[in-house]
Amino acid sequence: MTHQMLTRDMTLKETFRELPRFELPPVSRFKLGSPCRFIRSLDIFIHIFIPEVVEKILPHFARYLRNTSPRWGRSWRHW
Repeated sequence: MTHQMLTRDMTLKETFRELPRFELPPVSRFKLGSPCRFIRSLDIFIHIFIPEVVEKILPHFARYLRNTSPRWGRSWRHW
């Protein structure tokens, strides 16, 4: 069974439309949890919206933000 995920090829509008479908339970890298783990709208802003805006000028930063999302980061990282 393959699990379809968010991709960088999607437009921001397509990504926002698909967020509920691909949302996984939040998993934080930190023991206490990050703020994005507890506040979904903050997670969307920091890890979905900002990377889309800065991707052309700061591609490594955009990739970092996408990969560290507690809910959707697993769409972009492959581990």
